[in-house]
Amino acid sequence: GIDKALIFWGACYVFDGLDGLLARYLKAESDLGKQLDSLADAISFGALPTYFLFTLCEAGDPLLSLGCIMYLLGVILRLARFNVAESKTIFFQGLSSPLAALVVGWVGIGLGSLPLVCYPLLAGLLAFLMNAPLPLLKTKGFQHVPKPFLILAGFVFVLAMGLQVLFETSLLIPLGLLLYLLLSLTTFHRLKDKS
Repeated sequence: GIDKALIFWGACYVFDGLDGLLARYLKAESDLGKQLDSLADAISFGALPTYFLFTLCEAGDPLLSLGCIMYLLGVILRLARFNVAESKTIFFQGLSSPLAALVVGWVGIGLGSLPLVCYPLLAGLLAFLMNAPLPLLKTKGFQHVPKPFLILAGFVFVLAMGLQVLFETSLLIPLGLLLYLLLSLTTFHRLKDKS
C-alpha cells in the first residue's frame, strides 16, 4: 500500500540526485539526458504526488480531486520552463518540483487528516510557487551564502530535528523550506546590491 509507495518515492529522490552526478562524472551530459531527466521528474515529483493528493481526496467530491490536477500541470510547466531556460545562474526561478513534492508528502503524512478542500488549494499554491519568478538557490549557489547564515540555519534545522523527535511534531519540512526561502532571497538581494 502507501508504505511501499513512500519507499519508492524516497528512492526517486536518491536517483534524482545520483543521475546528474553520474552524468557529469562520466562526462555523458546530453540534451536527450536532460529531457529524460525531466520526464522522470514529471513522474516522480508530478504524477506520484498528484496520485497521493487524489487518494487524500478520494472520499470527497470528485471536483476536489480534479482540482489536484493543478499540481501536475504546475510540475509539467515548471519542468518545460527549466528545459528551455538558457540561464546559467545560481538560482532557480520558482520552487523546484522535488521540493514541492516534499511539501505534498509532509502535508499528507505529517499533518494527518485535513479538510478536503485543503488539498486542491495546496495543489494550486504549489503550482503557483513552482512557476512564480522567485529566485531560489540551486545547490551550487550555497557557496555564495555567508558562513554565519549557513551556521545559523544549520543550528535552527538541528534544533527542529530535536523538537521533532522529542515532541513528535512535524516541523522539519516547513522550517527547512522557510530557511531555504530566506537564504535564497537574502542571497539574491545581497548579490544584486553588489552588482
